[in-house]
Amino acid sequence: MQGFEYKLDGKGDALVLGIDLDSANAKALARLDRYINWEDVLKLTENDPEAAYAAERLHTVLQHLAK
Repeated sequence: MQGFEYKLDGKGDALVLGIDLDSANAKALARLDRYINWEDVLKLTENDPEAAYAAERLHTVLQHLAK
């Protein structure tokens, strides 16, 4: 596998997202986490709990890619 590929299956509330990354793209996504001001994101989503939760989960995933 080389590069970045994703597959989204399902519809409505039953979605499955599969992501295949090579190590270079995984490292690049992990670095992207450092450029996102998560405090600002959470302020912008304070009236949208679902979006705030999704942002927190994305932040966690990006942090795990760095390990």
